[in-house]
Amino acid sequence: MARSPAKSGPTQDAVRQGSYDQLLEDAAPPALFGAHGALELYPGAVLLAGHNGIVLHANELAAPIATLLTAGGHEELREAVRAAILGTAAQVNPLVVTATEAGKSVERAFDVTVLPWSEGTAALLLGRDVTLERSLRSALVESRQRYKDLVEISNDFAWETDAEGCFAFVSPRGALGYKASDLVGRPASDLLLDPKLADKSPFSAKEPVDAAEIWVRDAAGESLCLLSTVLPLTVDGAWLGARGVCRDITQLRCHEAELAEAQNRERLFSYIVNMVRRELEPQRMLTATAEALLPALALSGISIHALVDGEIGQALAQSGQAADVQDLAGLSELLTPENLVAELERDSGAVLVRATRFRDEMNGLLCVWRSSGARGWSQEDRGLLNNISGQVGLAIEQLARQTEMEVLSMTDPLTGLDNRRSFTAKLEKRVAADSGAKRPGALIYVDLDNFKQVNDTHGHQTGDEALLDVAALLKEQSRAGDLAARLGGDEFALFLEDMDRATAERKGERLLKLAERLRGYSGDADHPLGFSLGIAIHEPKKGESLESLLRRADEAMYGAKRSGKNALRLAAAFDRRKAAD
Repeated sequence: MARSPAKSGPTQDAVRQGSYDQLLEDAAPPALFGAHGALELYPGAVLLAGHNGIVLHANELAAPIATLLTAGGHEELREAVRAAILGTAAQVNPLVVTATEAGKSVERAFDVTVLPWSEGTAALLLGRDVTLERSLRSALVESRQRYKDLVEISNDFAWETDAEGCFAFVSPRGALGYKASDLVGRPASDLLLDPKLADKSPFSAKEPVDAAEIWVRDAAGESLCLLSTVLPLTVDGAWLGARGVCRDITQLRCHEAELAEAQNRERLFSYIVNMVRRELEPQRMLTATAEALLPALALSGISIHALVDGEIGQALAQSGQAADVQDLAGLSELLTPENLVAELERDSGAVLVRATRFRDEMNGLLCVWRSSGARGWSQEDRGLLNNISGQVGLAIEQLARQTEMEVLSMTDPLTGLDNRRSFTAKLEKRVAADSGAKRPGALIYVDLDNFKQVNDTHGHQTGDEALLDVAALLKEQSRAGDLAARLGGDEFALFLEDMDRATAERKGERLLKLAERLRGYSGDADHPLGFSLGIAIHEPKKGESLESLLRRADEAMYGAKRSGKNALRLAAAFDRRKAAD
């Protein structure tokens, strides 16, 4: 509180002081400004100012205003004081002053009313401290501006729907390729990818929603994924709409999906590679590869082929629908060592052919296709097939070698006919009780007459030429489904399907007649090269064993040889009772 100056001697200053004291006494009577005066009980700042801004009285709350007025600052306040002394009330709103609190300078704000006082000799200032209110108002304005700025610059868009499910507000910048004016008043359900979900969408939320995903369609018709946070709007329990923000997370979800797909394909590739390393049987490996790729790449079909002299061989493995053979053949013609991939897209679907290699040589084809309406080939598809093609090429080579070894193990190396083991294994399947055969077949044993003299006289090379001629003769007399074999040395065999006893005998006689062409290989005229034939008829209904059939044919052949050679003998029909004895 401003205090009256102390009194001094009877000088001019004392006279002035006396006038000041009198003014103070007249303007600030104790009844109003005393310790318990009415204005001292005022909850705000109370200040009494005289001419030239002299502070006659100020309570503690008015101290910052008194300091400002005494210092001669704030012309608007001084002018208000002069106006009040002249009889006119005034306002200073707000009056911002700097005060010291706890050793720190702080700004205080007052709404000040200045009133005439004591018959124009002073002015009464009544101030209400509005510092907190002003700070709150400023903070609110700032937060509103901050929210507005954030909404404007963020990828989120704010929105509000009404009780009818229509947009009542959309961020000024718009959303999903639409202007805000295009969306306001429009049903929010129009944006949904699936309109059937309108009642369950965030735009119609009846409860708070935190980070819910929803798929919508933008102005260009593209599908987008939005992450929504929503609060329902209610008054007295009545739902009036919803308010929320949405963020476009389509790229994030697509990236996650691509990453997951890449990881799945990496796992698939690792699985196939490991399977190749573990699997000793290349045929099973190729089959497993086809079956694994079909669902992994969402294929309609897949086949794996070997290339034989540049031509597509039979499918080594296949899964799903069969491809158009002409499509595969046409695409395979486009492949070169420099261009290992060929593709075809048309209304019926998409086909991709990837050449496989072994030691830089194309040895097979990995063929995949999708039916009409399916997606085309992506870089990920091509990359996976490219990686897998190396493993497939290795398996095709292994299968080719395995097949070659099997052929060698089952084939006579000189003549190319089945060897004894192969012939016996195949014949066993033909004569088995469950083979399904209904008609008889003929087993013909062929033994060359006087073959030793050929080798002794002309050498083994001529002997080999004679054996090759025999093999050619037997092949000529074999039909599709018949079996021809070299059992060893100069012994051969034929199994002719669907042949009864009479027909088999005529076939034997024809063989004897054709064998006359072998005479040129004979060692001498007394030892002509020819055939001794033993024929046994297999009748499926009798259930004869393979061992019995072979024995009967062998015995008949030796019977022909004992009869003088260049002859045939038919074995007696199989008798189950005698066989049992």
